[in-house]
Amino acid sequence: MTENGTRGGMGRRDLLKATGAAGIATAAPAAAGRARAQEDGFGNWFENVGNYDGIQDQTGTDQVTVTVGSQANGGNFGFDPAAIRVDPGTEIVWEWRAGSHNVVHQDGDFESELTNEEGFTFTQTFEEEGINLYFCSPHQQTGMKGAVVVGDIEVDEGSAANGNQEGDEGGNGEQEDGGNTGSTETMLIGASMLAAFLSPIAFAIFLFSRGDRTDNEPTAYR
Repeated sequence: MTENGTRGGMGRRDLLKATGAAGIATAAPAAAGRARAQEDGFGNWFENVGNYDGIQDQTGTDQVTVTVGSQANGGNFGFDPAAIRVDPGTEIVWEWRAGSHNVVHQDGDFESELTNEEGFTFTQTFEEEGINLYFCSPHQQTGMKGAVVVGDIEVDEGSAANGNQEGDEGGNGEQEDGGNTGSTETMLIGASMLAAFLSPIAFAIFLFSRGDRTDNEPTAYR
């Protein structure tokens, strides 16, 4: 019997370390996948954004204004324009029109205050090339999301552009089908990641319980 009360070469403390390492190893590829998706394009970001109609070219200007609380997504729940392309060094000014909103970068690089003050402004200057996704935290699920593409980089617009355009041309049925498919895929991926993370933990608990029962057995039964 080892010092930690389990038979064999691995103690409970070592088993916990191994379990934690397995969980980290499972989560790391998922995080890397999200980073690559953001670098390459929008993915499903604009899937439920009713006022997204492609990337508006705003290159060649030093300052661009984006309206916060424009009429979209069933109310004053839009950024207008939803997606823009600018040169490095361009200043973006978000100006509030209606509703209580904020501007939050997906990766936490910036965040405005939450306010309903009409005419309120929030500014950010983008120096580096890349894709910056942002949202309004109270209304993200409603579809209040936006993007700033900085520099002359190729962007994969994902299923968003096709889904919204087909919905406009062919009716709401096609757009809703695309949204449901994307949501189902996201749920399946999340469930798979959760199962992979919990499996080693459940196995560790099982071994611990076996070790405890073994420790409490009389010597004659071991």
